[in-house]
Amino acid sequence: MLLSDLANKNIALWGMGREGETTLAFLKNQFPHKKFILINDKPLQGFDQERYIDEENLLNHLDDIDVVIKSPGISYYHDAVKIMQERGIIITSATNIWFSIPKQGKVIAITGSNGKSTTSALLHHILVSLGHNALLGGNIGTPLLSLANDSNYYIVELSSYQTCDLKYAPDIAVLLNLFPEHIQWHKNHDTYYKDKCNLLRRGSPFNIVNFNEPRTANIAANSIFFNDVNAIHYGKETILDGNDVIGSTVGHPLLGDHNLENICAALSVCKILDLNLAECLKASFNYPGLAHRLQMVGKFGKFHYVNDSISTDPEATIAGLKALKDKNITLIAGGQDREQDYSELCKFIEGHDNISVICIYQTGSRLLDQLQSAHKQKAASLAEAMSIAQNITPEDGYILLSPAAPSYDVFKNFEERGDLFIKLAKA
Repeated sequence: MLLSDLANKNIALWGMGREGETTLAFLKNQFPHKKFILINDKPLQGFDQERYIDEENLLNHLDDIDVVIKSPGISYYHDAVKIMQERGIIITSATNIWFSIPKQGKVIAITGSNGKSTTSALLHHILVSLGHNALLGGNIGTPLLSLANDSNYYIVELSSYQTCDLKYAPDIAVLLNLFPEHIQWHKNHDTYYKDKCNLLRRGSPFNIVNFNEPRTANIAANSIFFNDVNAIHYGKETILDGNDVIGSTVGHPLLGDHNLENICAALSVCKILDLNLAECLKASFNYPGLAHRLQMVGKFGKFHYVNDSISTDPEATIAGLKALKDKNITLIAGGQDREQDYSELCKFIEGHDNISVICIYQTGSRLLDQLQSAHKQKAASLAEAMSIAQNITPEDGYILLSPAAPSYDVFKNFEERGDLFIKLAKA
């Protein structure tokens, strides 16, 4: 939907978090005399000029609405969405509005179950380090409608909530991997995979996918894949090899093979942009990494602490364990139950005697029951888990928070969970 199409419409914004507030500010700048309808699950303060509708009463006010701009947290499969569409109400998103606005620069959209934040931030870091005007936004935390419209490159991280109903094609689309996730929002895993892959169905000139992942290997003609610690390939062509002029990934500060795939994805974009890959790789070595993603908190007392709170599925936790494979590890895992399959995680833990597990929160009991390893315990809270970990971890060992589950059963978000872990580690 184009901005011009909104001029004479009765517009409702559904969900007034950070993106909802940004969208409202953007639209009021475009249409200063228009009054908007705000739909939310609780009363709002500071929006007296707009009309408020409680989410529970939404269906009683459909005659007053032409267009709904839905925040990502509201499921596209919400019962009210179908009812509104049947009534002829247009459902769109801030993401679609942003994509509809003409831009001089190239848009690079990145999605995947894991690694999309790291890959997006790493690519942005490389481009800025090489002197390019590049902006980073989307699911990584900066709403797209707050970005300036004068950049050469836009690196856009998209969640499955944002790719689900995307109507526009970026200049370069990247799909890193697909693992079971977000079943509450998408209703089932097959729909989640379909909604993720919608990014590749928009008709981008370049689709980059990971041939190392079985669910993405046959999706697009162009490909990225990681082969070993010294080689990265684009299609059948080697673009990074430890024996050639481009350089090696040995000693890269981003830990784990999964991060080498993220480096591979970023370099594949750089290749399409016709940048010097040796310079791009060199710049990547200065990337500091994301908070809460295999974040080395430091050594306090006898133990090293690693904050991987952003790992909300078992595949991400396996990747974190592999990154620390030569260490004695006490893993703290558990969180909101989204019907995650822990079979592979349990199998990995059971195959490594250097891993002890402390299980917490909603999925903790299920994980504890499923694990056959003798090195397992249950804790009622993160604080209790840390206390147990400090008693059982060998000296110079690693205490790793990598929950393999979302945080929303106890915490506001994964950041709050990770911040508590850091506070407890430093105590």
